[in-house]
Amino acid sequence: MHILFVAGDLSGDAHAAMLAREIAKRHGDWKLFAVGGAQLQACGATMIGDTQGCGVMGIGPALALVPRLAILQKRITKFVRTTRVDAVVLCDWGGFNARLLPHLKKLGVPVLYYFPPRSWRRDGRGAAAIAPLVNRVATPFEWSANFLKAANCNAEWVGHPLLETVEAIRSKHSREDLRREWNVQGDEKMIALLPGSRALELKYIAPHLAAAAKILKSTPQFRGKFVVAVPQGAGAKIQPYFDENFHVVENRATEVLIACDAAAVKSGTATLEAAVANAPQVVVYDGPAILKMQWKLMGGSTKIPLVAMPNILLNRMSALELLGENCKPQSIAAELQKLLFDQSRRAALQSDYSEVRRALGSELSTGATQRTAQILEEMIAECRGKACLAR
Repeated sequence: MHILFVAGDLSGDAHAAMLAREIAKRHGDWKLFAVGGAQLQACGATMIGDTQGCGVMGIGPALALVPRLAILQKRITKFVRTTRVDAVVLCDWGGFNARLLPHLKKLGVPVLYYFPPRSWRRDGRGAAAIAPLVNRVATPFEWSANFLKAANCNAEWVGHPLLETVEAIRSKHSREDLRREWNVQGDEKMIALLPGSRALELKYIAPHLAAAAKILKSTPQFRGKFVVAVPQGAGAKIQPYFDENFHVVENRATEVLIACDAAAVKSGTATLEAAVANAPQVVVYDGPAILKMQWKLMGGSTKIPLVAMPNILLNRMSALELLGENCKPQSIAAELQKLLFDQSRRAALQSDYSEVRRALGSELSTGATQRTAQILEEMIAECRGKACLAR
């Protein structure tokens, strides 16, 4: 079997790579191809396209990517047309993958969509558009599966692979060992700072987090360490913001969140990771003035009243969101102090995290990666039975 994976942003690349490794373990003779980033490349897939740097925010950066993405789409469709491909697995990256779907449908290749577009939206807006273009869908959120099923889509709630990621780290490293690694001693506190992955995020969010850390460090009550977690290769980019008093680590966000007492986390998948790791967090986001203007003009705060994924899952504010004009060092430091020393605040947030983990599928009998691999196997078997692979 020849399987093609397509993933764009960092989290999608990570989830697709986990699935690719599971497929390789189950079927050593299958050939895996990928359009993706560093993690899909590291898992041994044959790369036919690089999507590193394709995850952007804002109209301007998105427009700048249009020529590159148009070339990438042509490359994928040519590859599928001229090479034997038994199935395509699309992972997240709805802005690109949703546009690729009609081409794959026309070429007659079976498609499994893992993390379908807008699966996080509780109102289901836009979810049904992919229904006639896919064979199967594996979605991390139960409401997403329900909306897709109502549109006659063969969709299944499989849960979220972050549950597996955090559990795998916990099975290898104790919290105490991790804290010792970063020289957190005795009753010292450890603060995790996650400024994001995109260059624009690092430019605007990292200075706020560095300044908030200095404010917190100046308070008489605080004794502890700050650990900054960034993706692989981003350490050099944040050096201007974090001096030698900060531990900077690459590609170890999960370990940092498990070990910390509180965290300031850029809005995105990492907020879910913090919830799974049981790390009390304040959610932050900021960007250039034009991005904030676009958000206001589009009525973002009205259309999307909750931004952090744990809050969306709970359908209410739990982790404080400090976004845009509210993303100030003083506010971040004040909330971190509450998370460290206000036991009722910590307990309430961690109680909410239990509900978040259930919403992510902690009580499902099979993990997301394993079940999605099974769905891929089922889809291929079904299509072979219908002779839809005869090309």
